[in-house]
Amino acid sequence: MKRSQEEIWLEHTKNIGVDNIIYEYKNPSPFQIQFIEYIETNECNLNKKIIEIGCETGVASLILSDKFQKTLLDLNPMAIELCKRAFSELRKKADFIVADMFDMPIDNGSFDVIFNAGVIEHFSFNERIGILKEYSRILKSGGNMYIAFPNHFSLPYRVSYLIYNLFSKWPYPMEYKILNLKKEISMVDGLQFEERIVLSKEALFSWLSFSKLFKNMFVFLDKFLNFEGYLTVVKIAKK
Repeated sequence: MKRSQEEIWLEHTKNIGVDNIIYEYKNPSPFQIQFIEYIETNECNLNKKIIEIGCETGVASLILSDKFQKTLLDLNPMAIELCKRAFSELRKKADFIVADMFDMPIDNGSFDVIFNAGVIEHFSFNERIGILKEYSRILKSGGNMYIAFPNHFSLPYRVSYLIYNLFSKWPYPMEYKILNLKKEISMVDGLQFEERIVLSKEALFSWLSFSKLFKNMFVFLDKFLNFEGYLTVVKIAKK
């Protein structure tokens, strides 16, 4: 029987403790560091209200400068409880919301910045339009979204994803292949595509660690083919 996204994420969270979150905060992945640096570089005035939607462990928000006014939202109450405890142990401030991102209990225009990573790729085209509409509703005019997702257009990641699924070893919900969200953005009034960047070549090859032969082969091919990195980031502005 096929499990729902909610069931998969609940099961995933059961294996995470506060100690795991604090360890990841102190030892973040290269793509997490680069993603947060990109947001902070673009948002020069750091005294802004920012929300991470679909935060799960909240590591990205922990890394983010404390000059932001942070809110973390997730549908999974266990994830939010873990985030609260991790923030408390690290003496960091944030607000926390348990809610469905398709219908958030948040007033219109409440935030200057919206971001997440590893969320939107699990939803269909029409669902992605719905997500962007709801994000746009709570975003202030002149605000920005930073939406990050795995780069299925980079061959090493795509191959690793297909192999994991072939042997039923993929631990997350199914992922859709997304290039830049331009079509979805065009379907939402007031939103404007700003740019697409790709980060973290370092993280790309780690997905091939299940096979030293595969990993070495793609590292060698990269010298000639120069694969794109692991994480696609799309910046979206609200006019």
